[in-house]
Formats: sequence, C-alpha cells, structure tokens
Amino acid sequence: MKTRELTHARLLEKLHYNPETGAFTRAPPNHKRRIGHFDKNGYITIAVDRVKHQAHRLAWLYMTGSHPSDDLLIDHINRIKDDNRWENLREATPSQNCRNREYGARSSQGRGASGTHGVYWDGRKNRWHVQMECRGKFFYGGYHETLEAAQKDAETVRARLIAYAETFDAAA
Repeated sequence: MKTRELTHARLLEKLHYNPETGAFTRAPPNHKRRIGHFDKNGYITIAVDRVKHQAHRLAWLYMTGSHPSDDLLIDHINRIKDDNRWENLREATPSQNCRNREYGARSSQGRGASGTHGVYWDGRKNRWHVQMECRGKFFYGGYHETLEAAQKDAETVRARLIAYAETFDAAA
C-alpha cells in the first residue's frame, strides 16, 4: 500500500475521520455514509485517489499530521482489526505489536490451541504445556494437568518474555 505518497493536506481534503467511532466518511458535502472495505486479513481499507490505504494508518495520519516512523507499526490495542477509534491505536515496535497478537483462539485450526498465548495441549503427555518464544529464545513454563494452572503459569512466563524483549527495545 502506498501510504507514503498521501499527504496530510490531501487526506483532509478527501476524507473525514471521527476519532470517537473510528469511522471514515467522504469529506463534505458527501459525508453521509461510512466508507471502507475489509481486506483479506480483516483490516479496513479505503481508496484515496485510486490508491488503497489501511484505515488505521489513515487515522494516524489524520490525527497526527504525519506518517508513523519507518521502524514503527500502528497497533490495535484491543486486537480488533476493524476498531479504528483513536483511543485504540498506538505506535508500536514490531516486537510490541507481536506481543499484542491474538493467539490460538479455541476455534482455531492449530493443534492443541488453548485460546491462551503460549499454552498448548501435548497429547503424548496428556497435559497442557507452556512455552513461548521471543527473538529465537524459548521460555518454558512446564506441564500442567489443568488449563487454568497452565494459563496462570503462562502469565509468569509472559512477564519474563516481556522483560527480555524490552532489553532489545531499550538497546535499539
């Protein structure tokens, strides 16, 4: 997507953004209905001057007047890809964005999905296994008979993982 070519002035000329609802409309006088379409990944895209842009990146440009830095992403805090309310958007490093991903929902196709990041069913041992990875290093929490115990242990492992990842972010 060619977001870099769109200027703040041109965006204001073409679209109106409501930060409370996250909705985009055409600029007045054509501002009656919401615009945008879902892409294959679940994000809303909007065409401006025949170029498609992701709505969350347009919201950032609209509110701040500038594009995010080249090394930063726009993250949906609540993990809902089509929730483009201003309070739900933040700049994030790739590692911060990755830590905020939705993992293994119960309806997912992955084997052993628990609905909790880092908690998997190990059919060989008939137990829940806690394991997470960050920057090539694995963090283990062990095996648990109940999902609740594994989820509690996963919180402890996640705290270690976040501290480890922040050392990289601070060094950068």
